[in-house]
Amino acid sequence: MPRAKYTAAEKYALLEEFRLSDMSQGTFEKQHGLSDHRLKIWKALYERDGFDGLQEVTKNRHYSAEFKLAAVLAYNAGEGTLDELVLRFGLRSQSTLRDWVFKYNKDKTVTASPFRKQVPTMSRKTTFEERIEVVEYVTKLKNSYAETAEHFHVSYQQVRLWVIKAKDGGYEALVDNRGHRKKESELTENDKLNLEIRQLKAQLADKELIEKFAKKMLELQRRG
Repeated sequence: MPRAKYTAAEKYALLEEFRLSDMSQGTFEKQHGLSDHRLKIWKALYERDGFDGLQEVTKNRHYSAEFKLAAVLAYNAGEGTLDELVLRFGLRSQSTLRDWVFKYNKDKTVTASPFRKQVPTMSRKTTFEERIEVVEYVTKLKNSYAETAEHFHVSYQQVRLWVIKAKDGGYEALVDNRGHRKKESELTENDKLNLEIRQLKAQLADKELIEKFAKKMLELQRRG
């Protein structure tokens, strides 16, 4: 019977072992007692959120009714599978979205998750530096999208978009080319280099942690 829980280090070690193996995903999962598609989910979470995506959620995440409804309607409209929409909306598991869909299809309502302060749902104008600080509050300080949105008084959607942009195109992708703000084309090579260095410094702690965990897990596996 598959284990219900794995530590982040165990998940990463298994992903590395699978990457270095010649096995198919199904064969590897069966040999290691993993449930179907478990590796695919872990891989997607790791690619989206880094090592933090493999961590167990230790506290409830808060979602507005509007956010839940958008996810449910996307699923009902056939815009993607549960797995695809979980990644698109920044969720951690299929069960979260499945529960929202079931409730909505049953009584046509979804309610916001209970918490003390409402996460803003309206976007606001921000500076380039603010957007970098928002991204680092998620990636470096390991806060959730909802916590970050509340802290900076921006929308959940803005936070998620900026984190994705920074991951795909670096901090310079956060430049707003509208209006009087500094255009990306006006960034000097020195500006871009400094942004890249800042982003690499923010990512360094994660990289060192990943390597430390992976080495420890492989050491334990060899001993076993």
